Amino acid sequence: MANFLKVNAGPVAGDGIETLIAIDKIAGIQSVVNAANVTTVILKTDSTASSLYTIVLPGVTGGAGGGATSASRELDVTNAINAALTANPGGVVSTLGAVPALLQTPAAQSGAQGRILITQAATFAQYTTCTYTA
Repeated sequence: MANFLKVNAGPVAGDGIETLIAIDKIAGIQSVVNAANVTTVILKTDSTASSLYTIVLPGVTGGAGGGATSASRELDVTNAINAALTANPGGVVSTLGAVPALLQTPAAQSGAQGRILITQAATFAQYTTCTYTA
């Protein structure tokens, strides 16, 4: 397990800042909520009872298509955090990966063998902000 979790977002959207969170201070994922087209992740720390990191990324709208739903977004974010926490054993930094915004769509299956055409490429949601509250 790495020492730090890197989130490619800072306190202001588009500021180009990367936030490093000490992994040994993360007590757990307090909540992951997708509402009002925004997905909010709250990571609880063990520093104080009220200290936490809030990570925000674009949410999933009801008709986003590509199989994306609020439940799948929440699961994707949780899986990305857990994967980043266990990645890079013995390393210093593990980066929190982007989550799918729109899943790729293959062409309708005709029973043909070989190459399957993709009619819609996958896109990924980038983290908007990452803020710390003491």
